Amino acid sequence: MPTTSEENSIFDFEVSENEIDMAKSVPKLKGPSNWRDWEVMMFMVLGTNNRVYVQLIRDEIKMPPAPVYEDPSHDSVKALLFKEAEGDKEKKALITEAAIETRSIQIVTFNSELRKNHADGEEKWERANNRDFLQFVSTLGPEAFSAVSHVTNVREAYLELKNVYWSPSHIAIYHRFKKFVNLRYKKGDPETFMIRFKNALGDYTAFVGNMAPMQELCHFKRAVLGNLRCRWFILNLRINEEDPDWIDQVYHDFIEAVRLNQMLSKS
Repeated sequence: MPTTSEENSIFDFEVSENEIDMAKSVPKLKGPSNWRDWEVMMFMVLGTNNRVYVQLIRDEIKMPPAPVYEDPSHDSVKALLFKEAEGDKEKKALITEAAIETRSIQIVTFNSELRKNHADGEEKWERANNRDFLQFVSTLGPEAFSAVSHVTNVREAYLELKNVYWSPSHIAIYHRFKKFVNLRYKKGDPETFMIRFKNALGDYTAFVGNMAPMQELCHFKRAVLGNLRCRWFILNLRINEEDPDWIDQVYHDFIEAVRLNQMLSKS
């Protein structure tokens, strides 16, 4: 299979019978926190299925442009023949009604071939885009899928998600930071909250870089202190900074402590 856009065109597109199931092979896109890993894996598996899929997303293969048709009318063909014979008396002498009719028929035939070729190209492009799009969206989590539910063009879907999840703008970073710092644990399963906390943290740090564990702990304390069941845990919290994984241990102990508190309160 060709590996460059110069060697490939939409007319080369053929469906492989051995395409990999993207939904089972690519981890779902959750947001900025796993954008880079998702993008690499998504392009790798798509390219394995068909190089054209990747080229469509990268805009290396476009919808075939509408062809330019020649005018087969009598006057247009006559003017064309005289232009071609300009400066050649012998050629001009051969421009008869029969010659004009012959050229007109040739133009009609050529236009018909152009029209058919363009229709074939459009059909292949639509088929490739539709298959590409279905495989692409099968790798999206619920939030990402919802963001492109109104789109049918695979490149547009990719660019829209990139704008949402991988925009380095100050506004985008601010919104992610605001979502992270405003997160609060009010009730429910503590492990579910920790998943939300880590996802929000990952969405923010994906743009600004990793956060120091002690700073991360401060944000964690702020997120849980409003819950009365968590205050005693925070007040009695002890950490071992010599342990490189101490922040993960804090989260583990938090989940166990809150679950124990919930269980005792029900008994």
